[in-house]
Amino acid sequence: MKFTNHTIALLIFMLPVSIAFSQEVSKSANILEKADSLHKRYHFEAAVSIYSSLLSSLRDSSMSMLLEEKITQCENGISLLEYATTPNVISKKIFSADDFYLYFSGLKNNSWMKIPNPVVPKAVHPYYSAIYFPQDTRKLYFSAPDNSGSWNIYETELIKDNLWSEAKLLNESITSSGDEIFPMLSADGKELYFASNGQYSMGGYDLYVSRWDESAGEWGMPENLGFPFSSTGDDIFFMNSSDGIHSILVSNRDCPSDSIGVYVIEYVSTPIKKSVSGIDKISTLAKLTPSCAKSKDVDNKKPDREEEDEGISDYSGLVSKMRLLQKDLNANLAQQQAKRDIYEKVENEDDKEFLIEFITDLEKEAIAIRTKLDSASANVQKAEMEFLAKGIIPTIEDEKVDGQDPVAIVPDYKFSRMNYAQVRNIEIEKPVPKFDYSFKILDVAQMAENNNLPPTLVYQIQLLVASNKASIRQLKGLSPVFERKLSGGKYLYTAGLFSKHSEALSCLNQVRKKGFPKAFVVAYNKSKPISIKEAKTLEKKVAAGDGNTFQVLLKNFQNGIPAPILSAIRESCDKDIAKSLIDGQTVYIVGPFSKKSEADYVVTSLSGLGVEGVFVEPINL
Repeated sequence: MKFTNHTIALLIFMLPVSIAFSQEVSKSANILEKADSLHKRYHFEAAVSIYSSLLSSLRDSSMSMLLEEKITQCENGISLLEYATTPNVISKKIFSADDFYLYFSGLKNNSWMKIPNPVVPKAVHPYYSAIYFPQDTRKLYFSAPDNSGSWNIYETELIKDNLWSEAKLLNESITSSGDEIFPMLSADGKELYFASNGQYSMGGYDLYVSRWDESAGEWGMPENLGFPFSSTGDDIFFMNSSDGIHSILVSNRDCPSDSIGVYVIEYVSTPIKKSVSGIDKISTLAKLTPSCAKSKDVDNKKPDREEEDEGISDYSGLVSKMRLLQKDLNANLAQQQAKRDIYEKVENEDDKEFLIEFITDLEKEAIAIRTKLDSASANVQKAEMEFLAKGIIPTIEDEKVDGQDPVAIVPDYKFSRMNYAQVRNIEIEKPVPKFDYSFKILDVAQMAENNNLPPTLVYQIQLLVASNKASIRQLKGLSPVFERKLSGGKYLYTAGLFSKHSEALSCLNQVRKKGFPKAFVVAYNKSKPISIKEAKTLEKKVAAGDGNTFQVLLKNFQNGIPAPILSAIRESCDKDIAKSLIDGQTVYIVGPFSKKSEADYVVTSLSGLGVEGVFVEPINL
């Protein structure tokens, strides 16, 4: 290739610019690396300052999005540090990241099925390499990649023999743009724990719990387990042991690159949450150092003896009582499970009936014990808060309660190596395509799958009334077309389902030009025909907020609702929280409310916390 003198001169002129640009890029990379290091080590404010400075000087949109995400994670971290816990870590072991899950005692042997398998046929993930699939499972929760490559949580149920239902996503609130992995169900089936790098996070994978909402029949809004369960590293797995004694947390914090740490923590039903500050304290807490390995030099200052003794004996009794109740509950749950296992094997109907009664009695007893346990836990927490207000860190010795044997300290967790499950002969039910009710004009007309109208205000375009059934060809490619037989024996044909009169009107000329010159708009409310005037009046009432149901919208939480705000919502109402996408923006919806005053109360509660972008909206009838 030959260069002209002009080209050579231009290249010589641009050379210093290219070198300067390269140096600038290198400088930005170094600054970003420094900010990431600060972020990783919990210096959130300092990291935000550097990220913000870089953001203001960059023009690259993809880099800007990355920096904005990092700033959000740091802000989340600052918020999560306000509600930290101090767990009692029993032990820690390092395992290979490839099969760490095989060492959990308490789980059934031959229950981890390696990926790929019939459920997750083709996928590679740096952590999620197997699904927990016990032999007796009838409902399975697992992670799998969607079409975009993000890993989501799905559920499937056993239909019969080896046939399982089509896998379904749990719901929008649990599904994020990132990955959700290692879903684990609690022993009572009411809590689902999982890890995600796309929810409300301080960086990397954080740990979450979603609770089953009985009234809504679905899993609720996920809540971050908080610091130090969630850290700036990858925290990828959490479960509570079935005996209710230990919690298991898996994280890559303070581990070699090819390994993973398994932390065994004393289970606490209602842990105290308080603000933690100071990098030394934060870093120490984040390490989750086992109790026996903690330095004796840390926090050696003791309060005066008189202050130390104040209330300690009462506190000790409360803790002992709580632990005894927890022990009774664990024994009850274990007995329930044993009886259920027997029930699955017996065939005699009298024996089955006896076992059902036995299990029912145990369930009633468990409810009574749990009520007492909740009350005892609340008393312990109240006492601990009083101690903390005085600057006292209470310690207790084992003692007798009501003449019983001393309560044992939390036993050590015994790891045991399990084997992988053999790949099973599994068939997945083929999905049934869902009918699309959005109005469109196709090459061939489509009849509505269901001719019943929704119980709300809807508009349609009436096509014709005929003495005989119309053929598909006569319907000119319209979809969906509704066919209803009138009392006089004639057939009425309408097209589309529109929630607003303007939407139906905008499609009317298309229908007329397709061969229905006399087509016109009709309206129905609660499946009954009404005049257009009535419909438009009703539509205006709904738009003005005179409808009979309402919902609260939160618009400023693109990366998830922070735990404190989520708690405030749950304290102000018992309604569902759903995530939706409106005009390309993530919006959280709370409701429905039968009274506007109830929705207004939620908005007032959140406004009092300084939350912006929250308002009430009527729900269309």
